[in-house]
Amino acid sequence: MDDSSIDSTRLDVLKELANIGVGNAVTSLSTLLSGEKIDMDVPEAILIPLQDVPDTLAAEELAMVGVYIKAHGDVDLTVLFVLSVDSAANLIASLVPGSTGEFDDMGISVLMEVGNILTASYLNAISIMTELNLMPSPPEVAVDMAGAIISTVLAESSAIEDNIVLLKTSLSTRQMEIEGSILIVPDIGSMEKLLGMLGLW
Repeated sequence: MDDSSIDSTRLDVLKELANIGVGNAVTSLSTLLSGEKIDMDVPEAILIPLQDVPDTLAAEELAMVGVYIKAHGDVDLTVLFVLSVDSAANLIASLVPGSTGEFDDMGISVLMEVGNILTASYLNAISIMTELNLMPSPPEVAVDMAGAIISTVLAESSAIEDNIVLLKTSLSTRQMEIEGSILIVPDIGSMEKLLGMLGLW
């Protein structure tokens, strides 16, 4: 898929799809936060070459946290939620009573749950709108440099495309503000099939 394969109209549809997924995620996240109001949206959707992903997220050597799910079925793709270590620590502190944001077993468990909610909600939105069958794997968490996280995800994906869709994500409550990104990493041919089911290919 070359850079012209997904134009701005298609990206807008994928962004709207992500916003639907985010809407579904807000209810679950609000429950985790004891009913606290959450504002969340996807303000930007871009198509970028794989090699540019780490520097787009942050400096390649900057530590990040990634939660990712591999989905198999009518299409095969990986959905990755990645955020800065500071944002992840704020998230842990907000969800674990008495925590100051440590990346201990409880903190990692919380990040896995939040990442699972976000990525699974996005996959559910794709499945509902396209009627494609998607079976997600259990979520995995990586705390490492941005480049290493992307390399890990790519190593577990087969025959991926040269470009991926990156969806900027913002989440805020009265107590915290989180900036993250959702990445769609499709196996070869999966993005064309997905767009075809949305009437965009």
